[in-house]
Amino acid sequence: MVRRPAWLRRALGRGSKRLEALINVLSRREFPAFCCVCEANQETIDFVAGTQSRVIAEIGVYQGHTSELFARYLGGRGELHLFDFEERVREVAAKLEAAGYRNVVSHANSHKTMDSYNWSLMRVLQAHPEPIYDYVLLDGAHTWQLDALAFLLVDRLLKVGGYIDFDDYGWTLARSPSMNPGVFPATRRLYTPEQIEEAHVRLVVELLVRRDVRYIEVVENKIYQKVGSAP
Repeated sequence: MVRRPAWLRRALGRGSKRLEALINVLSRREFPAFCCVCEANQETIDFVAGTQSRVIAEIGVYQGHTSELFARYLGGRGELHLFDFEERVREVAAKLEAAGYRNVVSHANSHKTMDSYNWSLMRVLQAHPEPIYDYVLLDGAHTWQLDALAFLLVDRLLKVGGYIDFDDYGWTLARSPSMNPGVFPATRRLYTPEQIEEAHVRLVVELLVRRDVRYIEVVENKIYQKVGSAP
């Protein structure tokens, strides 16, 4: 569960939700300014520590909590690829560079409606005919519209023996503290009532990953290992 910075909670006070909703309406954002992430994905870090992963992609970095632990795990070896909005990637990459990590590769996308990390993944695929990633954490929009394609692109970039890690299997727009229509009115404009109630990551996992015999589940509803190549 996300907790906004203490200074922001104090500043907004009891009317915080109404004020945040108003800001979102006036700015016409398609993604909220504040996301439901306040700490690293420790389950991911604990798992990757037991692998030999050297080229890691994190799709959706937000403030870089997990990015920092990925960088610490790599210890300057291999590469850490970061995918997210321009300002997020820039800030996290700068933080990691200041900490002495020089193996960070940035893949930033704009806030344009039709731009996303999928365009960045396409460019990586364009530059690398062969798979390059040992581990990919998909912690982006959590929506079918973006993450179904993201998985298909990642599949072509993931080495046999590599892992894809899905965050928030049961997440829904309706229950999200930052994306539910009461806080973020654009959700009602962008999605149907059915889409707001549906768990999109679950759809990606159940329809695209579990049905693919090249993937086996190693952590329930979360981490899958690619054990075969495409025919």
